[in-house]
Order: sequence, then structure tokens, then C-alpha cells
Amino acid sequence: MLKKCVVVCILLFLLLATTSCWDHLEIERQAFILGLAMDKAENGQEIEVTFQIAKPQAFTGDANADDPFWNTTQISVDMTEAYKQLTKAINQIPTLEHCQVILIGEELARGGLEENFDYLFRTHEIRRLVRIGVVQGKAKDVLDMEFQTDLLPAFVLSEMMEENSKHSLEVTDFMNIGKLHTADATGNDFVLSRVVPLDNKILDMSGAGVFQDLKLIGWLSGKELTGIRFIRGDVGSGYLALQLPEDLGKRAMLEIFETNSIMEPEIRDNRLYVHLELRIEGDIIEIIKQNEEIAEMEFLKRLEQLYEQDIKNNIQKSFQKMQIEFNSDPFLLKEKVKSYYPEFWKQNHEMWDEIYRSAILETEARVLIRRIGEIRH
Repeated sequence: MLKKCVVVCILLFLLLATTSCWDHLEIERQAFILGLAMDKAENGQEIEVTFQIAKPQAFTGDANADDPFWNTTQISVDMTEAYKQLTKAINQIPTLEHCQVILIGEELARGGLEENFDYLFRTHEIRRLVRIGVVQGKAKDVLDMEFQTDLLPAFVLSEMMEENSKHSLEVTDFMNIGKLHTADATGNDFVLSRVVPLDNKILDMSGAGVFQDLKLIGWLSGKELTGIRFIRGDVGSGYLALQLPEDLGKRAMLEIFETNSIMEPEIRDNRLYVHLELRIEGDIIEIIKQNEEIAEMEFLKRLEQLYEQDIKNNIQKSFQKMQIEFNSDPFLLKEKVKSYYPEFWKQNHEMWDEIYRSAILETEARVLIRRIGEIRH
């Protein structure tokens, strides 16, 4: 009996070792879509979808070869039909498994994303962490850019969103497909990374687009986005410049290496207050200082105070812009009020817009400067 079991096990092992995947496709037969650009078509009724597709050499170590990718555009009634048209237009099988970035043109974004993102929310092919940006202009123009690198444009854009947001306070990669799907289901407001093509080779990715009900309603500058990120608590590191008063010098540059942000709502006298506690640590990496008579400790103390006030002023302006100009809540403040004060929410939820617009932000900012680097006189 034991011998029979051993023979059966050996036969099963040999069978598995010689069996290939039944649904395997050769790489040459697949069209790997690395980037999507979605714009409103010129007729105003349809959408224009540009697919950036990698050629096989892009995955075989020969990415330096000429034109390792190609772009093709389909005009259709929606994203689903555009994808179907692509399948019929090329001699390969398209797949979104390796998609790196999705770009939305401004005109299409102002009309709303829900209809054209429904396919992307539902398909199992695309990764939930695919990054999304909104282009100030046409999204197609960005995928057509010629970057000074061997990387494909879709990879360049994805890396810029991810890496630059870690080092610049004016860039964000806050949203991806998964988070956008959640925002759609919950009805929450959000911001998307803004992409501005300056010419055929250079981008500006500072600032953000503000979305409400999945529609673009306005833009934030890089400085305004910095204030939003401090409130939201998604700042890890970055650089913060400060213009100094005349008695201290010209300017200073703070390299932030740690930030802690706690935002909590509080109902007082039937009014909403937003308490923000912010703690920032960093090093001064450059100072242009004119007054050599000020002692270093005194100078450091004044720097911390100046940074604290500058940060508080920027946060206040950014918060008020979201309140007054956009009536948009990308901070999930509504969700916190529901959780912290369920009875208040039950009685006042129909008046949320008015409650939010009249909310008062109270900010406590503490800046700790650990070291001072170069001082130029």
C-alpha cells in the first residue's frame, strides 16, 4: 500500500511539473497599457481616451531602444466603449494590469467623473493603487510629452506623484483608484494632484484640483495645497521657505523631517469649532542673515515663532478658501462630526453646509528647529 502511495505521489509531481498555464499568453500578444489620458472630445458629446502602450522591448531590458511605447486615441461615448474599440483596433490583447497613471483633462473633469470611471472602478484588471492626476489643459498632451529620461512617460508621471509628494509640500498623490472609489461611494470631497504642462518637456505638479460630487470645481495653488496637507495630516517631510523681517535677514529654508497633526471637531454653543494641533520638527538648511549681533539662541527662538505664525496664517487662508469659495470638505470633517457628536449630527445634518461654512478653525502650531546649517551673511 505504501509503495502504491509513493508511486501516485511521484506521478502527480511529474504531471504538475510538465503542465503549463492553460491561459498563458506570450508577451508579444499582449498590449500593456501603462497610462490613460481622458479628455472631452471636440464634439462635446463623447470622450477622447489616449492609451499609452508599451512595446515588448520595454519589459525585456531594451528600454533604451527607440520608441519603446506608442500612444493611440479612441473617441467613444464612454470609457467602456473606448476600451472595446481599442480591442478591435489592434492585433494584441489590451490589459490594464500594469497601468501606472490615469490623467483627466480639465474640461472632462468639470463635467464629472462618475460615468467614465465606472468601468475602472469595476474591472478586476487595474490595480487599486494606480495614481490619478487632473491636467490643467488636455490630458493627452501630457502623455505625448518628451521627457529627458529613458523612462516611459507613464512611469515618469507616476514616480513624480509618489516621490515629489514626499519632498515637496506643494505636491500630493493623495488619491488613487481605491480611494476615489471610496469617495464615490461615500460622497466625500477630495483633491487630486494637479498637472500643468509648461512645454513639451517640462511639467509643474504643484497645487491640486478640488472635487465635489466627482466634479472639478476649482484649483489650489501650491501654497494653498500646503495648508490643506497640514490640516489633513499627510505631510511627512518637505521644505518650507520663509521671508525674514529686515532686522533678521532675507530668507530661511526649513527642511521638515517629522510632522504630527491632530484635527478634532468640537461643538460649543451649538457651533462647530475645528481644533488643529500641529507639531513640526526640522533643520534649517540655509539662512541669509544680515544682523550678526543677534545671538544664535535668540535668533533660533525668533525663527521658530516666525515659522509658527507663517504656517498658521497659510492654514487659515487655505481652510477659509475651502469653506467660503468652494464649500468643500476634503478633510473628512463631516465624518468626524458624525462619529464624535452623533446626536448633534442627527438633529443638524440637513444644515451641514451652513454649519461648515461658519466653522471656526483654531490652530496650535509648534515648530522645533533642531539644527542650523549654512548661514550666509
